[in-house]
Amino acid sequence: MADEVQDSLIERLRPVISAERIGTYLLAAGFDPDRALRLYIWNALVGEAFHLPIQSVEVALRNRISTHLVALFGQDWWKSPAFLNAAGVERARDIETALRRIKSRGASLDTGQVVATLSFGFWAGLLRKRYNPTIWGGRLQAAFPHLPPERTRADLERHVKRIADFRNRVWHHEPILKADLLAEYAAAMELLGWLCPYKAAWVKPHCRVPVLMRQKP
Repeated sequence: MADEVQDSLIERLRPVISAERIGTYLLAAGFDPDRALRLYIWNALVGEAFHLPIQSVEVALRNRISTHLVALFGQDWWKSPAFLNAAGVERARDIETALRRIKSRGASLDTGQVVATLSFGFWAGLLRKRYNPTIWGGRLQAAFPHLPPERTRADLERHVKRIADFRNRVWHHEPILKADLLAEYAAAMELLGWLCPYKAAWVKPHCRVPVLMRQKP
């Protein structure tokens, strides 16, 4: 009887979740409708739990990079001709988009607003190899003082790209139950430690990913 009730609920939910997405959870649950629905809720709760480590990484990364850009190009680095020339067309478009958004909400055009409005993709993009001579060459340790000495810009870029890709999956509400979630969590916390070990130690006791992993249906 319970399975019949859950089957009925799945049919009612199918139009607003999609047959494909419901199918993902049914397959993962061995076509047990009750477990499929519990997995769906669990997936959402785990995604919610990842918000703290991921946003901690994103905020720390953008502030580390902005501080470095201020040192190189001045307080208003985002409108510096030298920076815009070094950044190239794609990054300049990111800044234009951010400026339009700031203007549309009537906020002041200052560095704090720009930093907060630019996407994770902008900051991740600035770690690419092409920016090594003008932005990172000989300056990586100054910009990221807690980065282990054996780690390179390429290591940092790879870690940031991994977190950014996983972030996009979580933020777009994709099923993540097949991912190695403990590995993703460990990668986020390792990167946060590279950015600021004090922040990593501060937020770690509040991160619920390991707890929820043990509660997987």
